[in-house]
Amino acid sequence: MNQNDYIHIYDRDLQRLITEMEAYVQAEEIWLVAPMISNSAGHLAQHLIGNLKTFVTEPLAGFPYVRDRDAEFNSRRFSYEELLKELYALKAEVIESIKQIDDLQAPYPKLIKDVYEGQTIDFMLCHLLAHLAYHTGQINYHRRLLSTAATPVQK
Repeated sequence: MNQNDYIHIYDRDLQRLITEMEAYVQAEEIWLVAPMISNSAGHLAQHLIGNLKTFVTEPLAGFPYVRDRDAEFNSRRFSYEELLKELYALKAEVIESIKQIDDLQAPYPKLIKDVYEGQTIDFMLCHLLAHLAYHTGQINYHRRLLSTAATPVQK
């Protein structure tokens, strides 16, 4: 893929994540954990914010971020409205970060264990897209499982 492809796909897939979060009927549903499901949609969204800030926006464009991965899954870091604002801001930062890449085949600038030895920026962007899509699918399933009415959350 080239830089424009990554911009297009991250823009599209982050918008899909936002659309899933906006489709919850009641804001509080994003924090519910259903039987046999280990994470709420709110926690998964917080995790995706932490993941993409840690592995895209901070190392590729210098957007400051200090990750608290434990809090992503164990606390409510944002209200529903704040979470949506964070997701929209994340989308803009990810797109800006990708625009700043000079060489997709350059070594990825951050050491990550257990991903792939000799990883390039291109490889990591692809890897992180798969991670984003996986959790967005979980959020879609969570929303459809828990929705109790047919109208979206009022903003």
